[in-house]
Amino acid sequence: MLRSKTQNPKPKTMNRSRSRRNSNASLGGRSWAELPPEVILVIFLKLGALEVLRAAGSVCRSWRQVAKEDPELWRRIDMTNHGYGSDAFVLMNPTRRAIDRSQGRLEEFSIEYLGDDQLLQYLCDRTRVLRKLCLISCYQVSQEGIAETARRQPLLEELQITFGSFEEGMTEMVGKECPQLKTFKFNNTWYSLPPLGPGDDEEEFEDDEEALGIANTMHQLRHLQLIGNRVTNRGLKAILDGCSHLETLDIRRSRNVNMDVDMRARCARLKTIRLPEDSLDDYDFEADTDDRQAEINFWYSGAAAQML
Repeated sequence: MLRSKTQNPKPKTMNRSRSRRNSNASLGGRSWAELPPEVILVIFLKLGALEVLRAAGSVCRSWRQVAKEDPELWRRIDMTNHGYGSDAFVLMNPTRRAIDRSQGRLEEFSIEYLGDDQLLQYLCDRTRVLRKLCLISCYQVSQEGIAETARRQPLLEELQITFGSFEEGMTEMVGKECPQLKTFKFNNTWYSLPPLGPGDDEEEFEDDEEALGIANTMHQLRHLQLIGNRVTNRGLKAILDGCSHLETLDIRRSRNVNMDVDMRARCARLKTIRLPEDSLDDYDFEADTDDRQAEINFWYSGAAAQML
């Protein structure tokens, strides 16, 4: 199953009577309700949007007021690692509330499982200053939905798409719509497949289309992550030639790349490079190929749509 390594267990509903008692508890001679708004804001920023929506924003009246009225709190909305997995659609309305509370100042938006084209449209209708968009396991987000979002967010500098399912032309479309893109993470789970056997056709597992799309359009790129990609040396050479400002490259589990003498020489100018066989221990996600296919089948079978 695709999942964040740090995914939390499914949360339980907070006991409201206990919440009210705690709000009057002493905190060094002062109740929680008496904390100044700027201190409450610092607490909320450390907790993050998800925890504020779950419970912290309802501790008492003063905390609710900060949660609802201070847009600074909602400049960064991270709805990942929520513990709901493919049941994350229950967070759709809270996510929309968080977007509303940003009052047009939302700069960073990260979602896992719960995204769809309608949510991205809702986002674009309420902010034009987005700089970072992260989509993880958002199988209901279409290529057209991402294109429209990119078109309406001229300041977008960082885009992460991990565990999605898209047609050809995805990377070229993104590059054309995001001329200022500095960081692009386009990760798949192909790295989970076993090595090719003697009877396997290598060409079936090689594809430079995505790499060429990056090379031809993302000329301002500084940071590129292609974990589990089918890129070959041809595609990687095109990226290095077309993205002259590139500083960091992560091609772990992109096993069609042969780091021969020529390729190592081409990569020498990079500040940081993660090679195909480098460890994934510090990678935020883990995946099993069979579970991934079962999950994709679920989303496209219509079962998910019936639940929404």
